[in-house]
Amino acid sequence: MSPEQNRNLAQNIVLVLWGMVTLVLLFSVALLVYEMRRQGQDPLAVLEPPQRPAGSSSEALKPANATNISLYFADSEALKLAPELSSLELTASTVENCRKALEALIQGPRSGLTPILSPTTKLHALYLLEDGELVVDFSRDLVVHHRKSASAEALMVYGIVTTVTQAALKGKQEVGVSRVRFLIEGSSPGEGFPAHMDVSEPIVSDARWRVSAGGPQGNE
Repeated sequence: MSPEQNRNLAQNIVLVLWGMVTLVLLFSVALLVYEMRRQGQDPLAVLEPPQRPAGSSSEALKPANATNISLYFADSEALKLAPELSSLELTASTVENCRKALEALIQGPRSGLTPILSPTTKLHALYLLEDGELVVDFSRDLVVHHRKSASAEALMVYGIVTTVTQAALKGKQEVGVSRVRFLIEGSSPGEGFPAHMDVSEPIVSDARWRVSAGGPQGNE
């Protein structure tokens, strides 16, 4: 037998073996499908991606390096400030951490608390001075959409200040925020905003506006 004939014979043997293996696989798959159908199972279900447990989402998963901080919103009766825990990915920058906290504050509460800022509010700029004063430049939405009452204005101002002055937002090797200066579109707020309190000077946190562990505290 010539070498050419030997090569052809080997190729034919390989093709026959491949065909037999293919037939065996097809028979096995058909048998598996038949058995799954007989047991009431859907053979196509194994091709579907696994379902995520109800109530879970990628947004709801806490990142590995996230830190729990408190966002201060008005309580359900809009009388006092109450904390809501939020997981944020904090950085080594105090300003960036405060920006993330304020953006979460603008988005509003997830629980039964009351928002203190309009969702259309924008942050134009944040500056942290060496003495711990945080300068926050808000968009005009802060003026246009705020509730015009003494308590609503105080809750808004002190909710912002109490949120950003918490120690958890302090970046490494940086100072923490001790007080907040408010700007609107790059300028000091006018006399009409807020109408019931003076924010021409930096504002410090006031514990009298926060809900105490034993219940609401009275304003003085």
